Amino acid sequence: MRRVSLRNIAAHKLRLALTVLAVVLGTAFISGAFMFTNSLDNTFKAAVSNTYEGVDAVVGPAEGLAGVPQATREQIAQDDKVADVNVTASQTVVLATEDEEPIQTGGGTSTLSVWYDPDSVVGEANTMAEGERPEAADEIVLNSKGAEKFGISVGDTLIVVDPQERHTMTVTGLYDMELDQGQSLTAYMPVNAFLERYTLDGSTSQLVVSAAEGTSDIDLVTHLSDTYEGVEVETGEKLAEEMSKALSQALEFVNYFLVAFGMVALLVGTFLIANTFSMIVAQRTKEFALLRALGADRKQITRSVVFEAFIVGVIGSALGIIAGVGLVAAIKAFMASRGMSLPDSGLGLSTSAVLVPLILGTFVTVISAWLPARRAGEVRPVEAMRSTEASTDQPLVVRTVIGVVLMLVGVAAAVAGVLLADSATSTRAILVGVGALGVIVGFFFAGPAMSLPIVPTLGRVIGVPFGAIGRLAATNSRRNPRRTATTAFALTLGVALVTAIGMLGDTMKASISDVVENNVSADFILSGPQTGGFPTPAGTSDAVREVEGVDKVLTMATAPVLVDDRATNQFGPVAQTLVIDGDISQMAVLEMSEGTSDLGTNPGVLASTGFAEANGWAVGDVLPLTAPELGGETREIEVVGIFEPNSLVNNMIIAKESVDGMIPPGALTVNMVGVIADGSVSTDQLRANLEEAVKGFIVVQVMSAEEMAGMAGQAIDQMLNILYALLALAVIIAILGIVNTLTLGVIERRQEIGMLRAVGSQRRQIRTMITLEAVQIAVFGAVMGMLIGLGLGWAFLEVLKDQGLDTISVPFAMLVVMLIGSAVVGVLAAIWPARRAANTPPLDAISG
Repeated sequence: MRRVSLRNIAAHKLRLALTVLAVVLGTAFISGAFMFTNSLDNTFKAAVSNTYEGVDAVVGPAEGLAGVPQATREQIAQDDKVADVNVTASQTVVLATEDEEPIQTGGGTSTLSVWYDPDSVVGEANTMAEGERPEAADEIVLNSKGAEKFGISVGDTLIVVDPQERHTMTVTGLYDMELDQGQSLTAYMPVNAFLERYTLDGSTSQLVVSAAEGTSDIDLVTHLSDTYEGVEVETGEKLAEEMSKALSQALEFVNYFLVAFGMVALLVGTFLIANTFSMIVAQRTKEFALLRALGADRKQITRSVVFEAFIVGVIGSALGIIAGVGLVAAIKAFMASRGMSLPDSGLGLSTSAVLVPLILGTFVTVISAWLPARRAGEVRPVEAMRSTEASTDQPLVVRTVIGVVLMLVGVAAAVAGVLLADSATSTRAILVGVGALGVIVGFFFAGPAMSLPIVPTLGRVIGVPFGAIGRLAATNSRRNPRRTATTAFALTLGVALVTAIGMLGDTMKASISDVVENNVSADFILSGPQTGGFPTPAGTSDAVREVEGVDKVLTMATAPVLVDDRATNQFGPVAQTLVIDGDISQMAVLEMSEGTSDLGTNPGVLASTGFAEANGWAVGDVLPLTAPELGGETREIEVVGIFEPNSLVNNMIIAKESVDGMIPPGALTVNMVGVIADGSVSTDQLRANLEEAVKGFIVVQVMSAEEMAGMAGQAIDQMLNILYALLALAVIIAILGIVNTLTLGVIERRQEIGMLRAVGSQRRQIRTMITLEAVQIAVFGAVMGMLIGLGLGWAFLEVLKDQGLDTISVPFAMLVVMLIGSAVVGVLAAIWPARRAANTPPLDAISG
């Protein structure tokens, strides 16, 4: 039987290729995901290793301290056991040409850091490629590849904009950097000038130290720890290991994310494989019956089909791994062409990258073929005497009942998740997830029965312009509802996911738009770049106060201060509290439940109702105001108002007057500046006036509330495009499923098609018939996918209403595009099978 299976595989190469392809696509994605993250991991680890090469000790502030004081740094530099000490610090900046045109780095960054000559650098040294090192406060050197990409030469004058102010600086030289991708601009300036401009009294967050001759890194760490107070010291090697470990953990999420989509691809492929084996078993009925008549028992037949599936799974998975290598190589080549090469990355091959997809792909293929193999074993010897190879379809009653029950249970679970408003969001989401599983699995079982009334009706509507051929195609779709439904199901699954994610994205954009437009009361908002965490320059407010058409200007910022040990936002050890210099209600729509919103005339703290209740605060309470990170004085601040929860201002906000003189100017980060018009000029004229006033800052954008919402929507679209690109793999596999089914159907229906040719049907009519059948399947699959996706998307979004997604929106334009696209998919999928059918010789009608 094993020899029979192997010969059967070799004799049907087309059938083998179509089945193997489904396995290849799923496993290639999973294998590629593992290899790509391995490549990224290798690159980052190499970068970390190079960064700490030659670093014997890393000195940071002790817990609770803001930085390493200048005095301590100078003492360490004079220590006999120390060779060199370097400050590791950088400042995000925006660079512009002399005529105030910003240099757009796209996905790259612009940073300013500290230059050390090769003879005094700790770690890897950068070598000058052209020009001279920077010596004055207004001189910088740039990475050569970045300078080349952005057209900067030695001697050019650049404007360097930091969060506080702008400086005019001259490029004195270009340097080479080992991992320079050319996408970013990294500028260096003299150490003393950097420390004076960007640190508080010369205090720094980290020092790297090299040991004097005769001192080991362990001895140096011990010596520094014992000698100097207020510092924590680690070896460079240990810090490199910790950073590498952290990077690996961060990349694990990327891997899980990509593997999840690979699993979706394999899941869709599962139905394609199962469908293929079902059709193969149906076509080989006489062959199995003959084997039974010759003495093969049921188990032998079943095992032979499973063995064929095992061979297909192994071949497909192995080819998938090879395709994964090609996929990673293509991605790396594309990244390199965009200046984002991955040096020291290798192919990313690992045991998991080979074994996981190999085992998973083979297992999925064998499981997919199990039921068709069972049916093959049940073929009776008498079937060998039938004149047709097509096996009689089994009744649909049992599977339909199971499917309907599962769908009803799924709908009930999803509705329960929606209605249980008092339960935890996670519990409700799990219920909707269970509901989604129930509906999808239930539809798989009930699909054939559901297709019986829908697909032929759909076929008659689509086939009206094609006359008798259209009616014939509609009739054909009724003949094997199992095959029709199973083929459509792969597309249904892909479209359902796309629809649900599309609803999520559209709802996120609508909700953000509502939040911004309904909560922003200022006429214009001025802010820095929306990417890279670059704040609004501190001088923006002063620059627009006297602009024609401006009535009031409010500045919203964040400061590292605590009120009663609480902050507006707390992310681990990082605490930031919102600060404003006037009446918050003039920038944001705020509903006060008690007290006043005007922090300009009533300096103090405003808290949301929930935040005040959680902390036991009431209007009139006097609370301690501290800045533990900066070690400043402790002040008192009064609660002057309590407001209803607001999407723009959360938890609490304090008056700028309360922190004046308590923290250094550089610690106050401006988020945005609100401008209220006085009505003396038109809105367009006011915008032009504001843009002219902030032009010198290079980075400030002038936006209305609608434009702010639009920018947020663009960010969501970028995120969704990545998801859609990954889901496209599932849709591609679904298309292959339609191609596969039609091709095998053409093989099975050779006599029927030959008879049609014999009675006068033209090749063009045969092609039209097969194409219409494909369009029916594709449209049915897409419509059912949209309905399932809309239902489940609605349920999930109802659960997430409490998370701010309270404006459910349906992407109707996308649905129309998908419906038209599904018809196009049907036409494209039918090209090859239809051509094969049209080429069937009429004499085949009377053969065999």
